[in-house]
Amino acid sequence: MWALVCVIIILFRCFHLWVRSGLPWFTFIILRGGWVYSHLWHRWSTNRPAPFPAQGPALIICNHTCSADPPFLLAAVDRPLSFVVAREHFNVHWFAHAILKELRCIPVVRGGNDPTSLREALRRLAEGGLVVVFPEGGLSGVGRNRLRPGRPGTAYLALKARVPVYPIYISGGPRTERLLESWMKPSPREVRVIFGQPIDLSAYWDRPRTRQLIEEVTELLMAKVAELNPSPNVEAPRLKSGGWKAKRASRSTLRPSA
Repeated sequence: MWALVCVIIILFRCFHLWVRSGLPWFTFIILRGGWVYSHLWHRWSTNRPAPFPAQGPALIICNHTCSADPPFLLAAVDRPLSFVVAREHFNVHWFAHAILKELRCIPVVRGGNDPTSLREALRRLAEGGLVVVFPEGGLSGVGRNRLRPGRPGTAYLALKARVPVYPIYISGGPRTERLLESWMKPSPREVRVIFGQPIDLSAYWDRPRTRQLIEEVTELLMAKVAELNPSPNVEAPRLKSGGWKAKRASRSTLRPSA
């Protein structure tokens, strides 16, 4: 009897929170599910509430420690996050595809120019969404405890969109390249999500988007992420070309439609 009463109370509380959120029910389940999963399975915590605007666009950049990183970020927010996801992961399973589609995630071709994905990311931001990019283009240097070089497409997106850019660092967690292990095994170290202050790129907005400028902004963005690492022995990486390449980071190379 008491078990039934508890279940009814929990369901009523969930229904009340869903109504107050104003979110579609599936989006609400994804966000709250990420919170429950991250807390119970990975001992999740954060340095402060997510600083993202309650409304309006923002670009979020974060180190990439394992496949389970997205729930660690979703656990901290009350708004859906649109992740830039490798295209091969977009259709890996029907349930994962449904979640990624509900969050309006953006599939991208790994290791090459993808102007279609760039246009889609710009469209999400123009519509007032929160877009998350893992600028390393893959998992962080697992075992070396240091960031990999950033991909220049993130800098191009930030300069083109002219929206607030928020750095995040994920400390602890599974830190493994094995997909199932990162999701299924409890973390040996608790996950801590560290939010930084927004990065002001206004001084770069009106400068020609040359390769030199893109490299400079890329290094700045990666340095801001690295600064959030609580371990003092991690160095900010140097830029290496890759991903959305910046050999000619001008309008002629990565030209999204207006």
